[in-house]
Amino acid sequence: MNNNDSSLKGSVYRTFISEHTPELVLFFIWIFIQALVLYQFGIVTDFEAKKYIAEAGNLLKNGTVSSPNFWLYSVQIFLIAAAMKLKTGFVALIIFQLAFNALATYTFFRFNSRISDRVTASIITLFLICNYPLQTFNTSLQTESLFYSFILLFSCHLLQLKQLTVKNSFIILLFIILICFTRPTGLFFIPATAFYIAFRFFHHFSTLTKFFMIVVSCIGFLYLLNIAIGSGGEFDFMLPFRDENIICGVPSIPYHNNIKIAANPNSLYGLLYYITHNFDQFISLAWLRSKAFFGLFRSYYSFGHNLYLGIYFLPFYILLVMSIPGWIKRNKYLLLYCMSLIIITWGSVILTCDDWHNRFYLSIVPFIYILSVPAVQKSVMKFSSKNHAH
Repeated sequence: MNNNDSSLKGSVYRTFISEHTPELVLFFIWIFIQALVLYQFGIVTDFEAKKYIAEAGNLLKNGTVSSPNFWLYSVQIFLIAAAMKLKTGFVALIIFQLAFNALATYTFFRFNSRISDRVTASIITLFLICNYPLQTFNTSLQTESLFYSFILLFSCHLLQLKQLTVKNSFIILLFIILICFTRPTGLFFIPATAFYIAFRFFHHFSTLTKFFMIVVSCIGFLYLLNIAIGSGGEFDFMLPFRDENIICGVPSIPYHNNIKIAANPNSLYGLLYYITHNFDQFISLAWLRSKAFFGLFRSYYSFGHNLYLGIYFLPFYILLVMSIPGWIKRNKYLLLYCMSLIIITWGSVILTCDDWHNRFYLSIVPFIYILSVPAVQKSVMKFSSKNHAH
């Protein structure tokens, strides 16, 4: 190789590094965080992962799962069963999860680069990567890692569509099916997607037509939700109300000992019956669960842990509120989609209970980050202009 070729090659490398510096920096930080999680926790096969490993064994042995509700987690169960059948060990599944997490993170960065600028996108993506509670699921055999990755990939794809075609519609449908069978909460994406599509792509249609589309989608969502609620197994939707749980599985002393329950409590009718016949208790629990959901703090966490949660997450509420006027001017459809997911997830916590490790909240964090983009971008521009002035 002559000097000219070597110089040209060096120039290409320098140009590549210069053009992709944010991505490279974020990638190395991502590797560090994943290595830290793996070092601290290893491959996690206990907690909820034990259930999915057991169901994968049932699937291989009996050709089915122990109760119908586990089909709603079938993506993870099938993958674990495949790893067991092929004798690849769970390392292969962790690599699979990490690959999807990396792809989702890169997609998230690219999406934010399109709706803002590369500096803002880098900051927002850095917060996602350094969100340690969220990243800890990547080395666990629970369903959360793939679920978080899938909803990010789906949402970034949906929010970037310029027009709705038959091909795009088919991809959206496949994505939703995948998400719904990764975790039951994937059902929440049905109404949120319906709202977005109706107002984004059919804005020229009459209000009546859009209303009809939304109603049909919501009926489909409620029908599937009713099936999920009544799918049996460990699902008992009255238990958190009978025990007055704020955090799922954490016992408390009930103040209302004799609540009225329908004959078929594990149904939408059962939930509606409970709310209308025990309204005082429902409102009280709704308030306490809302505080747990958005406040994040837990009595069993250390002071340092709760302080970290407060500093790392709560300021984004202010950034989100500050960004709403910007989104109304810039992209009110994106605002509708993200807020729909936040409100629906919050509503599900009110109707059940909040998670021990804030898992339900973590599923909406990427959308809180996205909604905070205008305020972050404005701060970046102010800081940049001050630097240029000096």
